[in-house]
Amino acid sequence: MHYSYKTMTARLSNLGLLTKISIILGCLAIVRIGSNIPLPFVNRDYIQALLDVDGLGFLHAITGGSMLQMSFFALSVSPYITASIVIQLMSVVSPRLEEMRKDGKTGMDQYKRITQYTGVGLALLQSAGMAIGLGAQGLLTPYTPATVIGATVIWTLGGIFIIFLGEFLDKLELGSGISLILFSNIVASLPSDFQSIYTVFTVDGPAAAQIAKVTGLLLVIVGVVAVCVKCSETSKQLPVVQTRKLTGTAKSTFPIPLMTCSVMPVIFAGSIMSMPILIAQFVPSMKTGIMGHIITALNTAAWFDVETPWYSAGAVLYFFLTTVFTYFYLEIGFNATEIAENLKKSGAIIPGIRPGKPTENYIRSLSTRIALLGNTIMTGIILFMYLLCSISHVGMLSIAGTSCFICVNVVLEEKKKMESSLAVRTRKAHSFLLAGKHLTA
Repeated sequence: MHYSYKTMTARLSNLGLLTKISIILGCLAIVRIGSNIPLPFVNRDYIQALLDVDGLGFLHAITGGSMLQMSFFALSVSPYITASIVIQLMSVVSPRLEEMRKDGKTGMDQYKRITQYTGVGLALLQSAGMAIGLGAQGLLTPYTPATVIGATVIWTLGGIFIIFLGEFLDKLELGSGISLILFSNIVASLPSDFQSIYTVFTVDGPAAAQIAKVTGLLLVIVGVVAVCVKCSETSKQLPVVQTRKLTGTAKSTFPIPLMTCSVMPVIFAGSIMSMPILIAQFVPSMKTGIMGHIITALNTAAWFDVETPWYSAGAVLYFFLTTVFTYFYLEIGFNATEIAENLKKSGAIIPGIRPGKPTENYIRSLSTRIALLGNTIMTGIILFMYLLCSISHVGMLSIAGTSCFICVNVVLEEKKKMESSLAVRTRKAHSFLLAGKHLTA
């Protein structure tokens, strides 16, 4: 069995680029079809009200409508994302997990396997929680042991299928499978975004004014996407000098990306803030009194409302959490000590900085400043989109905020992977032709 699995993995990685793209599109099509087939005993009106009113619209975006449909893939990638966050948090307090992450491909494979199995457990817990907790409040009709067990089993199996489909897509070596599924989910929500924009801006008024407002908003969205692309591709080129060259010194650069932590801080912050909102669905008493106001402040839909400005305190908390998680993710994802040691071993130095500890401190300080700048820009763009949605009364757009950065990162990563794959194919073809000419000669 193990041999067959390794053989299958090798064959998948050796497929042609067009074949790999076809497989990816086919798998994503299966996900989209399964995401739009609702279970017959689910009350869709209840889940519609839950997602629209209670600030869980981001769940709708990352599940691509499967949560709204309460379909076979209702959980979609949410168990895996939650598991990734949990395991990364645990790696801070568990030296074994931290060593596993740094122990080459073998250790990373074990780390991913633990994340997957944690995702399977969370899929079961989330499925049972929705079926029992929300089912009793009107999600399941009728609410019987049979429908509870049926929904739990179906949603759990759907979550497990998505997790291991993501692993299968990883074997194609064209990017993260889970990221591809997440991207397709977000893109699948675009039609509903355009419908919301059309509905809000074409209610009344002259046709020219309606067209101008819609065009203006779309141009702003395009501008935000352009800024996201620019941020994702920007990096600080740290000058490095190689001192072990026989012919003298050789200059090169070491890049520190502006988005050093990628979108992880905003995903972490968003997940932490949405958790009390989700728990409140199971405990209705949390929606009243002081706790009710706190829950509302955590709801992005309540931010920047001129009638209730105090709820915008949630935006301040959001920015604070993204900053905290930027520091946290730098510690686990950007190892300044390892970078400094590798530079020293290779005989490379940063001009004006002594090797060893001074280089480590310099890289840590510089990467922290760059990452905080990147986080400030990213969070600022996200909050700007929330503000724009609030003042235009268009609601929470799926492509707004975090989703925009996720989509941009996935597209850029796919572009790099495809270019790399084409380059490898070109080199192999060139080598084959040279070998043929040599034999002929």
